[in-house]
Amino acid sequence: MILLRRLLVVAITLAPLTVAADIIGLTIGGGSWQASPEGNIGRTDIDLESTLNLDEQNNQFVFVALEHPIPVLPNIRLQHSEMEWTGNALVTAGTNLNGNPFVSDEQVDVSLDLSHTDATFYYEILDNVVDLDLGITARAFDGEASLIGVGQQESIDLDAVGPLLYGQVGVDFPLTGLSAHMIANWIDVDEFRLIDWAAQLTYEFDLFPAVDTGLILGYRSMLVELDDLDDLQSDATFEGYYLAFQLHF
Repeated sequence: MILLRRLLVVAITLAPLTVAADIIGLTIGGGSWQASPEGNIGRTDIDLESTLNLDEQNNQFVFVALEHPIPVLPNIRLQHSEMEWTGNALVTAGTNLNGNPFVSDEQVDVSLDLSHTDATFYYEILDNVVDLDLGITARAFDGEASLIGVGQQESIDLDAVGPLLYGQVGVDFPLTGLSAHMIANWIDVDEFRLIDWAAQLTYEFDLFPAVDTGLILGYRSMLVELDDLDDLQSDATFEGYYLAFQLHF
């Protein structure tokens, strides 16, 4: 992936600084999330599973985090997550995604894309055996939802940027290389509610000099509730296990 290659270039460029000074921490990584959609979308509550036949799909994600010792400035973490599903379904007359209902039954190609990029700015409140980070995430969605048939089609762009409250709490198990963490992003305002949380177990080991290598196994769940936001309605959950690999300089 192009983005992952760019993150690796950043890591290689900054690694000498982190090794020499040991005051800046750089973490890069990526993985795969096997996410299953549940719930509905659209003005007529179109079921993602039984109607649109969308099933679990492997989606990739990459991240980079930079921590520093300057108290007044927040640390930063960037993550890009792909969330794409495609399929084929028979929709009935009256099916309404965003205001232009189908006038007859039709076979359609289905596409749902909730891919997004997070920029998280956070402070380390605790950094011992117990870790606690608090901050704010700016999440930018860049996707779409569409039902494309021969005689009729409906589609809507999902382009939006919104702030989320961010928190992470974790515990290290001394002398084992293991740590456990809970991560959450959350917002609940007016017609938009999003709860995105993950629980993960990380095992770190020495693979390269001055570099901690980590394997991550986790479970992520994202609830998206929209009440006619930019002509889109949704009450859906996307969840499943993920596996990731990271390098900490």
